Amino acid sequence: MSGPRRLGWPWIVAAVVLLFLLVLAHVQATRAALQAQLNASNRDAAAVLAVAFGQPGGDATQWAAVAAAQFAAGRTRLLRWVAADGQVPFEMQEPPRATVAPDWFVALWSLDAAPGRARVGAAGEVQVVTDTAAAQDALWQAALQAAAGALLVGLAGFGASAWWRRPRHAVPALAAALPLPDAVHALREQAAAQAEQVSQLQRQAQLDAVTGVPQRRHFIGLLQQRLAEPGGPGLALMLVRVLHLDALNLRLGHEATDELLGAVADVLQTYVDRVPGTFAGRLNGSDFALCLPVPGVALETAESLRAALAAAPALRTGAAEVVVGGIDGVHDSSGSAALAAADAALARAEAGAEPASGLVVEMHAPLSDLPAGARAWREQIGTALTEGRTQLAERPVLDRGGRELHLECALRVQLGADRGYQAPEHWLALARRSRLLPEVDLAAIGLALRATAQDGRARAVHASTVSLATPGFTAEVALRLAAAPAAARQLAIECTEGLRPALGLVALSAAAAAWRPLGVRVGVEYATATAQLLPELQAAGVDYVKLDARHLHGVASDAAVQGYAQSLVALIHSLGMKALAAGIGDPRDVETLWALGFDGVAAPG
Repeated sequence: MSGPRRLGWPWIVAAVVLLFLLVLAHVQATRAALQAQLNASNRDAAAVLAVAFGQPGGDATQWAAVAAAQFAAGRTRLLRWVAADGQVPFEMQEPPRATVAPDWFVALWSLDAAPGRARVGAAGEVQVVTDTAAAQDALWQAALQAAAGALLVGLAGFGASAWWRRPRHAVPALAAALPLPDAVHALREQAAAQAEQVSQLQRQAQLDAVTGVPQRRHFIGLLQQRLAEPGGPGLALMLVRVLHLDALNLRLGHEATDELLGAVADVLQTYVDRVPGTFAGRLNGSDFALCLPVPGVALETAESLRAALAAAPALRTGAAEVVVGGIDGVHDSSGSAALAAADAALARAEAGAEPASGLVVEMHAPLSDLPAGARAWREQIGTALTEGRTQLAERPVLDRGGRELHLECALRVQLGADRGYQAPEHWLALARRSRLLPEVDLAAIGLALRATAQDGRARAVHASTVSLATPGFTAEVALRLAAAPAAARQLAIECTEGLRPALGLVALSAAAAAWRPLGVRVGVEYATATAQLLPELQAAGVDYVKLDARHLHGVASDAAVQGYAQSLVALIHSLGMKALAAGIGDPRDVETLWALGFDGVAAPG
């Protein structure tokens, strides 16, 4: 039996060259990540300034002061305002800061980020370039760490080379020895800071500063969109008014009154969280609104709302009087007409208010001929699912070039043998209340797999977090996917509800781990649009994020919405996910979304 063989110099040289190439690849990958982050930071900084410049009443002098404050923060190298006529009213810049990295390294591995640009309506454009010194130093540290790891592996390999039979094992050893660069941690911190910045823009663009619910403009946009959907049985709209708000302010003080208003909003938000398709808003100082996506349940909801408001500690302590008025079965109406009818009902409720209770409910408008009450809805939905009276409604999701990315599918249900098929916005809330969502989602997935097996077109279906958290649901879906492998590779499954860390993210991560190896793409319909959730979605295995029209309404003409959307897309892309938009009907909004970097858009329907 022969003794161990020594490795010749050619093998040693080859190993050294391989180590050198791996170090170069490591540095190049880190450089690409830092470059992408710098580009995103420039875009976001410009978007934030554009929002500030777009506030009513601003002029060039005020803008210059805002820009100077941004520039004084110390991370900006160039800040320029370019007016619509091409003139530059002001520009601030300073030379690049000194770096720890040597000049030869900076010259060889320079970080040259593209300027961030953001429009401020028709007034002009703001341009921002972030200083790259910190990122350049992070890249230098990453290179040093990679080189040190390679050197240690090389010395160990050289010392053992005389008797080592399998030099190829050095490559995995290098992968284990290379330390995780500090740059990765810095990128995570920057992503978190970027997410907070996007959330701030969202709050400015859409939410009431005191209560956190949508502002009047945003609420009316949602209402108009919902009423414009054809063929619906209608919806319910309720208004809540805090009586004598000025007197409360004088008696309780500004801070306590704000807490009281926040308590009203919190009660409304519980309905938004529990029932998909429900949305709330603050219409003015004392008035709030709640829109339910189906008719026939408004009265029972109003009764529970009345009880919840009466029990709210802040309202009881402040001895506040609150009235509730609303209309049921609203359809074929404009948003303003629906609000006017609800406001008339609220006025009648206020006129008949009893100070002892402080709450009056007065519902108006006849119901449609669809079932009234939760029990009737539950029976009809369950029977339709059992008998297979279901079908898919499909709309294309297109990229910027007009190419079809996939067909987005919604399950339609025939609630009676003599009725037509109803879209989910008419019955889904009741299906959720009746614990039927797993059966609903399995029916949609089965129909999509069969349709794709027939025509080969990619499809996307919805699955609620309630379904994902139901024992056995994820495994049952995996079995169906494995039984149709070709169709599964063409399928995307979108989580459709607001994700809660205690439930939704865990369930989503487990589902993605089970389904993605079978070729399925996983998406999230971004109902809450909470930017802090995005890094967790990326870690859970999400491939794309879809924003619906409520977050993008009027993006072409609203600088605040535009700045928020631009920053959100930049953050989504920096995390390696795609950004889609749904329900966008205005061609001007669609063109703006393409300019902001969206990867796909679905029209309403």
